[in-house]
Amino acid sequence: MQYITVGNLEGEAKAFLFLMDYRQRRRIKVWGKAEYVEGDSALIERLRIPGYPAKVERAILFHVEALSENCSQHIPIRYSATEVEAMMAPLVARIEELEQKFVGE
Repeated sequence: MQYITVGNLEGEAKAFLFLMDYRQRRRIKVWGKAEYVEGDSALIERLRIPGYPAKVERAILFHVEALSENCSQHIPIRYSATEVEAMMAPLVARIEELEQKFVGE
């Protein structure tokens, strides 16, 4: 995937990030220019995430030129499976309680 990105940057440095937070219904668009960096060991070391086991060979620096927050009106709220299970637990318990009540009659 990164090799495709690097190839794209050779022809055009303009880049765009579209960042979504479905849980909080927030979206940010970021425009800028991307800079491909390889062979700068000091920079690579500064960007390295402690404990990350893979060898970092290159970096892409993003120079922000503009950003925009969008209206949350059309962003659906999304929940993790764990969150949905927690929200559903009282309902499932109530259904089980009612089923037992009516089965016993």
